[in-house]
This record gives sequence, structure tokens and C-alpha cells, in this order.
Amino acid sequence: MNLNSQNRYNVLLGDSPDESLVALLSTEKQVTEDTPPTILWHAADDGNVPVENCLLFAGALSCHQVPFDLHAFESGGYGLDLAEGHPEVKAWLELYEAWLRKRNFL
Repeated sequence: MNLNSQNRYNVLLGDSPDESLVALLSTEKQVTEDTPPTILWHAADDGNVPVENCLLFAGALSCHQVPFDLHAFESGGYGLDLAEGHPEVKAWLELYEAWLRKRNFL
């Protein structure tokens, strides 16, 4: 991944974030074997939160053998909520329901 830490955090923390705060808010550094199963979805063209954040989190889940599903959509931007206006990304609702059923949450 060609995204340096400065670019990964500047939207949330500003141009010169404190390294201890960066470490605390780096979700991939918070993953342990006790992290619950996780479903992730992200639009690759999100202009506010780089898709790399989601990929790093998924990588940490994998390293700790935490079950996860990852769905990265090519487009959709930021703040899609239920993605009602974006047919491709709206599929996340069905994917989420299937994931919940697989885990016997529904």
C-alpha cells in the first residue's frame, strides 16, 4: 500500500497528528484474538477514509485468526448509509444479512 500514515490520518487528526493518538486510533493495532467476528465493507473511492484503513484492519483480523468478511466496492464514495441510490453497493445489505445468518445472529 502506497499510503503513508500522514495521509491515512490527516482528515481525522490534522496535518501533524500525535503518534500516540495515531497508534490508539489505528484499529488494526487494536485487534486481538478476542476481537469478535467482523464484517467490513468500503467504497474504494471514499474521499474521506482511505480503503487502505479497511484493508489493514482485515489484515490484522486475519493475522489474529478472527473470522471476517470483507467487501470492497469500486465506487460509492463516502457516507453511503444504506446505499439506496447506489445499486452495486446496496448489495452490502444482503451480504450483511447472510453474514448475520451464518453466525446465527438472526
